[in-house]
Amino acid sequence: MNILLSCIGRRGYIAEYFRVHLGPNDRIIGTSNSKWTQGFRVCDLGVVLPDIANSDYVPTLIKLCKEQKVDVILSFFDPDINILSKHLDEFRSIGVLPVIPSAEVSDICFDKYRTFLFLKEHGFNTPETFKDLEQAISAIDTGKVVFPLMVKPRYGFASLNVFQARNAKELDVFFHYAADMLIQEMLTGQQYDFEFCTDFEGRVLSVVPWHKLASRAGEVDQAETCNDNGLIDLGLRLGEELGQLGHVGPLDADLFVQDDNVSILEMNPRFGGGYPMSHLAGADFPGLILKMIRGEPVQPKIGQFRPGVIMMKEYRIFGGQPLDIWRSIYDMRRPIRPGVNIIPGKDEFE
Repeated sequence: MNILLSCIGRRGYIAEYFRVHLGPNDRIIGTSNSKWTQGFRVCDLGVVLPDIANSDYVPTLIKLCKEQKVDVILSFFDPDINILSKHLDEFRSIGVLPVIPSAEVSDICFDKYRTFLFLKEHGFNTPETFKDLEQAISAIDTGKVVFPLMVKPRYGFASLNVFQARNAKELDVFFHYAADMLIQEMLTGQQYDFEFCTDFEGRVLSVVPWHKLASRAGEVDQAETCNDNGLIDLGLRLGEELGQLGHVGPLDADLFVQDDNVSILEMNPRFGGGYPMSHLAGADFPGLILKMIRGEPVQPKIGQFRPGVIMMKEYRIFGGQPLDIWRSIYDMRRPIRPGVNIIPGKDEFE
């Protein structure tokens, strides 16, 4: 089996979680837009692709899948997922099984205004959200929302360009910082998260909730699992709703808990930065996914994780001379031309 992990970035540990379930002839292929990608260190092959916004990106990725006989593809990057979700049938037509959500689910998660509308429509608590400045001001005037308010990109990720507006002047400045900004009610309370994994029929296989103890630039640094039946039930309900729309594989959701009120802030249809938390507690989503792919029977494991498990992250340094980890990297950042092999020989990088 050849597994392709698209936009692997710093998520080499996810490749390691898959590795323990693979045989000696199975391969993990990682892709990125840069040779200097940390996750390549644990891949059997690293491939540098055009930027995801480049028109050659999807054709190059499909060509890579054909030439490397890829069986399965997953992605770790929200904008990439949103692009690939529009090409699922193209991957299936060449024998590649995409563990990637449908275009509908991806759009709901990637477009933060659609996230708000979806959650409201299905009865989930979520902060009031406005895509229009005048509507937000009207809501402030009527007392529906109060300062401070959050202003963030409609199609944002990794907590980039997120601002807290304390008054009308700041609200106006931040809203006009870039195109497609949203104004959102600021949530208070304790920060939690849950992750779930669904199969190809949209059935929820596992839900793991945890308490965020520390975060840095949108990335979870410290967390602890909790056996909270209310959060597990909420994850089940959300997973079932999204499963009916074509979600498959992992998803993590950011939560705020104030007294007995739980609000869902955002959803990411991929392995989140805090997934090691769930994995340490026994969730093993990679193992579940590989069983699904192999057609083995998979029974739901709801509530089957260890509460009170702590996760902490630290920096990990690697390198040296020579950097042998780069010797299995191919660069495909060149236009596709008929009849030309776009994978160069290894000597180009040695």
